[in-house]
Amino acid sequence: MLLLEVDGKALLARAGIAVPAGVLDEGGLAPDLPGAGPWIAKAQVPVGGRGKAGGVLPVASAGDLPPVRAALLGKRIKGFETPEILIEQACAGEEHYLALMLDAAAGGARLIYSPFGGIDIESRQAGADGYNAVTPLEAPALARAVHEMAATAPASHRAAILAAGLALAELFLARQLLLAEINPLFALPDGSVLAGDAKVVIDMNTLAQQPEIVALLRARQHRYPDGWRKHSEDFDFVEIDPAGQIGLVTTGAGLSMMLIDEMVRRGLAPYNFCDVRTGQMRGSPERLLRIFDWLRAAGSVRVLLVNVFAGITDLAEFTQLLVTALRARPDWRVPIVARLVGNGEAAARRIIDANPDLALCFEPDLERALDQVQVLLARQAAAKESAHAV
Repeated sequence: MLLLEVDGKALLARAGIAVPAGVLDEGGLAPDLPGAGPWIAKAQVPVGGRGKAGGVLPVASAGDLPPVRAALLGKRIKGFETPEILIEQACAGEEHYLALMLDAAAGGARLIYSPFGGIDIESRQAGADGYNAVTPLEAPALARAVHEMAATAPASHRAAILAAGLALAELFLARQLLLAEINPLFALPDGSVLAGDAKVVIDMNTLAQQPEIVALLRARQHRYPDGWRKHSEDFDFVEIDPAGQIGLVTTGAGLSMMLIDEMVRRGLAPYNFCDVRTGQMRGSPERLLRIFDWLRAAGSVRVLLVNVFAGITDLAEFTQLLVTALRARPDWRVPIVARLVGNGEAAARRIIDANPDLALCFEPDLERALDQVQVLLARQAAAKESAHAV
């Protein structure tokens, strides 16, 4: 999971890597600007390419802050609305690049350094101008790689880049990160370096060993709802399109992703990814109730698609839990297409047939189930258009 820049930089700072003085603007009263200007304001959204998308703006003076705040707060960047901005003292210097990432295919950590960083780094071959090597995920080996890397840096900043690399390596191993990237790493005239940006990706599967990361997710759960849900609920529910009209209750990560791909190919707009893990909900509809509440809060969901391909799961038991959950939310009713295939399928159909008022459509064939979803959406659109015409 990608951390917002402000939180990634907080981890860097605690690891001993210098970052610009900054303040987080959460959209209330204008904050006091840090130090002397000029400054730079950055939209805090979990995507790259914010600068090219207009999400990074200069603030030359305190008088320039109101229009910059108006331009950034609420701005949509790659599907994400900007709820807060990071305002930092502007800094200038040579733009370098430094990153550590897990390279599962190579069986280690990949360390990359280039004396040419910045927003166009992807147009250059990674490490072509500096260092690019894989090393074992062990502190001594990684430290040796960092020393090798620093030897390729300009002499004027070699000591500072070595120190930053060693600190980044320690952070990467201690927090079991998937990625820790600094771009640009500003090389300042006095020989020091400063992290101009931070891209930090945490491994959600290591949270049991990462109390500091858990504390961050808990304190900032309104900014990391997907990550906090995964940690606190022990299943996956990820918003993928805030305007999506189709809510998903599905199981199996691979099957769920395949379903989403097929829906997108058809031009459908799923609201969420879901892996409900039916084996962990036996005897209780609570997990389904939480999903219903999240989908209802979305406001855009018009049809619910349930897709469970059962092996060990008893579809009769699951369907009864589904019916129980729907009965517990009588104030939320949307048409439901239930694609239930496998163990207990016939019994699941009988349970659905016995509850006709719940608007459950049983359809075990995937293509026909998606056809039915499209029909339901088309009917709703036609009804809405007719109502407007009247």
